[in-house]
Amino acid sequence: MGHRRRRLRSLLDPEVLGVDLIDAVRHLDGALSDLAGGSGAPPGFDPRRFLAPGVPRVRPVLVLLSARAAEPEGREAGRLPDAATEQLAVAAELLHVAILLHDAALGRQGGRRRRAARRLITGAVGVLGGNHLTLRALELARTSEAPEIVGDLLDAMREISEGHALAQRLEGGTPAPDDVLGVADGHSGAVFSFACRAGARLAGADRPVITALGRYGRHAGIAWHIAEDLASLDLDGDDPATTVEDRASDQRPSFTVSLACSRDPKLGEAWHRLGQRPDPALAREVLARIEASGAPTAGREALTQEAWAARRSLMTIRPSQHREALDRLVMGLAR
Repeated sequence: MGHRRRRLRSLLDPEVLGVDLIDAVRHLDGALSDLAGGSGAPPGFDPRRFLAPGVPRVRPVLVLLSARAAEPEGREAGRLPDAATEQLAVAAELLHVAILLHDAALGRQGGRRRRAARRLITGAVGVLGGNHLTLRALELARTSEAPEIVGDLLDAMREISEGHALAQRLEGGTPAPDDVLGVADGHSGAVFSFACRAGARLAGADRPVITALGRYGRHAGIAWHIAEDLASLDLDGDDPATTVEDRASDQRPSFTVSLACSRDPKLGEAWHRLGQRPDPALAREVLARIEASGAPTAGREALTQEAWAARRSLMTIRPSQHREALDRLVMGLAR
């Protein structure tokens, strides 16, 4: 794992957040496997194959933090129903995993990482498993005492479906940066926003607080997507040319690459050729063109803008250690 990915995970450490969620997150590991199953799972579907234990999960953390940050002033700490909060945290993570399964099952078959994913989700298990996890998320949302959460989840699912359609149209080409951000908005933006709104609704927050936290989640999700995009290219890693070659083989939209292609007309063709056939010399050329274009710096600037927009959304939330934890999370991305 590159140092950028390690740094993303470190943002969820208690020392960084300033809030200790270790016990809650550890408990979620077991709940994820238990609640991801249920009747209707496709044959051969084992959720433990997709839910690695011990991996920090930003979406459940957002549900937990938002639920606490949105508690009305004067409410006794800890009165939120733990079971309901846990189920919504699991629902948000299942929605994310469903996206990953659909991406792997429906995307380009030639990519190296996509081939590895297909070995894991052989046959129709990917599509059926993704559908199953989406339905499980909906079932968990229905158990909440806040009926509006189901509507929020359906809105997120609609956005995710539109994001999938856009990503498939862009696959294999050299999309414009705004189009790639549209994919980010329809994936991470939609799921993060749902997680934050769900937490706020569980707390019984009023509409302005729910709206503010949903807006925070939207910007934080796009910022996280850009950060993961920069991490997947790992231009500061030990062997960036090989990493770029692997990423090109997937032919999935990359925000950093789209920025570079918009500045260097020759890069798009080279990126496409690299995705068709491994070529170390071409990979080094592509890497040099990406760096010369200034796209990595521009990508970090875009990440910072989204992170600051997320921070501004928190200004209407009353001060608390949990609001500060949400702020620290996106501050870490901006840095």
